[in-house]
Amino acid sequence: MKNTLIIIATLIISFNAIGQKKEMHNCLSKISLEPSFIAFTTHKDSELGNWYKNTFGLEIVKEFTFPDGSATGVLMKKDEFVVEIFYRNDALKKSDIKPDSNSEQWSGFMKFGFYTDANLKDLKVCLKSKHINAGRIFRDDNLGIDLLQVIDPEGNVLEIISRLKK
Repeated sequence: MKNTLIIIATLIISFNAIGQKKEMHNCLSKISLEPSFIAFTTHKDSELGNWYKNTFGLEIVKEFTFPDGSATGVLMKKDEFVVEIFYRNDALKKSDIKPDSNSEQWSGFMKFGFYTDANLKDLKVCLKSKHINAGRIFRDDNLGIDLLQVIDPEGNVLEIISRLKK
């Protein structure tokens, strides 16, 4: 009886240790990403940081608050792929933008991209299965590359660029 209790206790401890180490599976967990640094500004209630953390399998390395209290932020990374999110108290939510505004008048970047060793067709299927807005794969013959267009929840466009040779 004593040995049975020890075995059961060992199994419970082993199960808990495995459960604690378990990482959420994401489509980019085993894909190499080119060293990059990307920063976003968003509103204080945004879930953008969680989206990038979960989508790219990033680890939070720093959370911070501006000295004047106007914003908070988070710095995340996976190897040398770094994303920083600034949550500004005075930033507008997408729903607060006037419907009659012209997107061509907005300032800021239109899109960004980064290189990877991923098979873009497989990656697109995986991302779509996780309800991530993965759109077209475009072959740019001038650059000799393929690009997978992904749009984050706040409308930022990113292009995942394949280094795979055809």
